[in-house]
Amino acid sequence: MKSQSNATYFWALIFIAGGGIFLMRNFGLLDFKIPVKIISWRLIPLIIGINALLKKDYFSGIIGVAVAIIFYIPDFLSPEEKQQYYKLWPLLLVGIGTAILSQKFFPNSCKNYGPTYDDYDQNTISESNFLAGSSKKMFTTGFKGGNINCVMGGSEIDLTEAELADNAVLKVFILMGGVGLKVPKEWNVKFDLLPILGGAEDKITKYPENTVKTDKTLVISGNVVMGGVEIKRV
Repeated sequence: MKSQSNATYFWALIFIAGGGIFLMRNFGLLDFKIPVKIISWRLIPLIIGINALLKKDYFSGIIGVAVAIIFYIPDFLSPEEKQQYYKLWPLLLVGIGTAILSQKFFPNSCKNYGPTYDDYDQNTISESNFLAGSSKKMFTTGFKGGNINCVMGGSEIDLTEAELADNAVLKVFILMGGVGLKVPKEWNVKFDLLPILGGAEDKITKYPENTVKTDKTLVISGNVVMGGVEIKRV
């Protein structure tokens, strides 16, 4: 996928450039001071947002970058200015509400990466778990993908009785949680994930190389933060 390649090149160049700059600083070739504490939890939404923008998922990208900027701004303010700035916290609630409404009333403008889904489409899945877990089995004859969000929770999805549609994309967001997908052993599954202190695993290695059929592909895209995605094949 072109967007995945662009994201890979971008992060590779960022790491190379960053390593070179700090190396020259350590040897006295460059002299500069960083005005903010870059290494903090605020890097997580910033990286997620930039990665989403590179994949043309503009809605998620803007949200991620905006959250990071909001929490980086106090580092540039005086103590008096910080007191006034913190009084603006209710705007976060306004922003969250606006984001929810924009996804409801303008779904096509909010989902630029991958296909869009109808909330009542029996060929898609939509799961959101917060401090909870869920389990679901799909029997569709044309699984298109969907959305799975797990925050300190998990989801188990059984797709062994389902058939894969063309251009299927499953978008996931996992924060301190996990998703387990049970799929037929012949399905072609590709990861397009940004893992941060997390990862993804496919159990395909225990099967012969010619087991997978490449005519249709399920792409699993999204962000995994301190969590995991596991593909189990049957």
